[in-house]
Amino acid sequence: MSSPSTQNLRRSSRLKSKQLEPQQTKSDRNVSGHGEQPNKRRRRNPPLNKDASATPSQGKGGRRRKSLSMLPNMPLDILYEILSLLHPYDLLHLSRTSKAFRLLLMNRSAITIWRRARDNVLGLPNCPSDLSEPAYANLVFDPHCHFCIKARVSTVMWALRVRCCKTCLKDKEAVVTVGEVFRALSPRYSQLKAEPMLPGEFVNDALYCLKSELNKLLELLDACNDDEEALEAVATEQKKAAKKREKSAIDLEAWRLAEIDRRKEEKIVLAQRRRIQILERLSECGYAEELKDVPDALYDRFVDNALVNQPKEITDRIWNNIREPMLVWAEEVRTHHLMQQRCQHYINRLRSMSDQFDDIYDTHPFPQIVPSVADLSWHMSFFREVLEKDRSENVTLEDLLPENFSPYLEGLVMLWRVNMARRLYPLIPPEARPPPGQFKCSCGHHHDGKKQSEGEQSGSGSGSVADGHDSEQRDDDSTNTGYDLATILKASTTWFRCTVDGCLLDFPRILSHECAKRPPPLNLHPETDEDDLRNAYNLALGEVPWNFTGDAINYDMDAHRATQKIIRLTVEVDDKDPWKLEKRMLDELDKRYVCGDCSTDGVLCVMPWRVAVEHLTSEKHRGTDVTLTVLNERDQAWVFEREPEWSQDMIVHSWKMWGCVDCRTSAMTLNDILVHFYEEHDTPLPHVGVDYNLHPDAATLGDAPASVMYYPESMFTTTILR
Repeated sequence: MSSPSTQNLRRSSRLKSKQLEPQQTKSDRNVSGHGEQPNKRRRRNPPLNKDASATPSQGKGGRRRKSLSMLPNMPLDILYEILSLLHPYDLLHLSRTSKAFRLLLMNRSAITIWRRARDNVLGLPNCPSDLSEPAYANLVFDPHCHFCIKARVSTVMWALRVRCCKTCLKDKEAVVTVGEVFRALSPRYSQLKAEPMLPGEFVNDALYCLKSELNKLLELLDACNDDEEALEAVATEQKKAAKKREKSAIDLEAWRLAEIDRRKEEKIVLAQRRRIQILERLSECGYAEELKDVPDALYDRFVDNALVNQPKEITDRIWNNIREPMLVWAEEVRTHHLMQQRCQHYINRLRSMSDQFDDIYDTHPFPQIVPSVADLSWHMSFFREVLEKDRSENVTLEDLLPENFSPYLEGLVMLWRVNMARRLYPLIPPEARPPPGQFKCSCGHHHDGKKQSEGEQSGSGSGSVADGHDSEQRDDDSTNTGYDLATILKASTTWFRCTVDGCLLDFPRILSHECAKRPPPLNLHPETDEDDLRNAYNLALGEVPWNFTGDAINYDMDAHRATQKIIRLTVEVDDKDPWKLEKRMLDELDKRYVCGDCSTDGVLCVMPWRVAVEHLTSEKHRGTDVTLTVLNERDQAWVFEREPEWSQDMIVHSWKMWGCVDCRTSAMTLNDILVHFYEEHDTPLPHVGVDYNLHPDAATLGDAPASVMYYPESMFTTTILR
């Protein structure tokens, strides 16, 4: 007898070939015709009238809908071969389409179909013994809640063999916590350990069990009638089943995580293939040459484009839909390519210079201030002449660095420092300079309004300015008769401010300030050689020469006056000439000041003198008469003890003080410099002074804080003026 599910299914004609009956004669057919006639098959569709049959149906409404209704009538062996090639989730859907398919696929004889379909899923563990194959496929692949049938539920409770949404997780009719299990078993079965007898699943740090399994366990325990041996037997059997289920849950969760990773990698591969296919299509449109060297910024935009970043391969239909925006992007690449070709001769020369100037940085590590390649190429006349040669001329390495040029590099650095100092002096307004009769400048243009002789220009002043960057000593001969250029620039009242971010700067920090070297955006439609040179600096070096446009630095008279106010509070002005009072002298005094306006609600605003200058010139206090108070020695000692601890977080995360010695990076926070060494140099624990050091553009030097600090007023004895 065949099973009920297969009685109506036709066997393969191949299997009937051996049992063919001899053909009936005409008389046999006539005899058989006298028997009972078979039932006529009912017409499913109404007959068409002549007009309708003569005219074919138009549009989609006239199409005949495709159906799988005849599929169950196929021969079983062929049907089984087809179904075994499907995914288990497809089999599950197919079993829900019709009664015929449900009878076929839910029959025990169809278990081989499910097993072979399961083999199509890479790495999927075998079906657990407590689940049927369809139930296993439903648990693994169908993302719906097993209690409320809510769709898109990704949380699988493997040990409980269910999926549960957040709503049902709170419903005590679906799942219960371990605490509720203990309450259900006590006090009658309190001697039994309930947790190992029921499989549990951790979700959001809580252990859950199925309410139905708890009820079943209670029924089994009640059936024992308090017989200890029977109770122990039930407990042993339940523990063994729970342990087995939890072990399979571990395997299933491992497979799920591996499947997630596999699908992510698969999507990445598909997205990469899509990018390549789009670039190939653009190359066919005439952009092959431009696409050989796409700038990083444009390529990142291309990759992040929603039309590109999809795990789908390109077809003709898809390409027609995205063609226009892709051509717009390709035109931007072409524009950039033409711009770069126009300034390529500058780029080649700058890169050649960059390769030859490593010796300067090896002999002058941080925190020494040295010129960048951009500075040397523009501010040094020799290199500038080579750089500005006609694009048709071939510039060789010998043109950039003549033979035996290395010994002159040190003098080149000193010459650059003097040159930069001379560029800064005109920014100082006349009212902020010393009297003309007391000033002796090495450049020969500012001494009593008369130009110095050539011997004075070459023999005095330049060494003083250069040494001012590496040491704190000055030429006593020059300072006895007046003030040289280095003295003016290093005076405590001399302050500059960058116009980019509004940073308050002193000398020589201003020479290494990042804002003064920040390149402008690329000019994609250059018209002059100056446009080409700016673009070349940006592309080749990522920076422009210091104060390239001439408007990145201004003199700050408000800071000048604020420093004069601090000097009056700190030293005896009558006994010390203000032009001889350098910033380092105030650094050595290292006083702490309190802002009376910002000290409120029992909290004092305390700061060192450099921060006080910036505080007084902030937008809040600029142009107002702010009262400052100098802390007495006792309070200052108390502040010194607490500053390292109280400013630790700002040193790590806020104050940009450090630079990589090898890369000569811009100023970074301590946290950023550690990340830099870990990612770029594979060095998890770099050493200060060896791998990284204080940056010449550091927010603060030494132990002084780089910003205001707040302390409770009750700890101070100084009378604060407000």
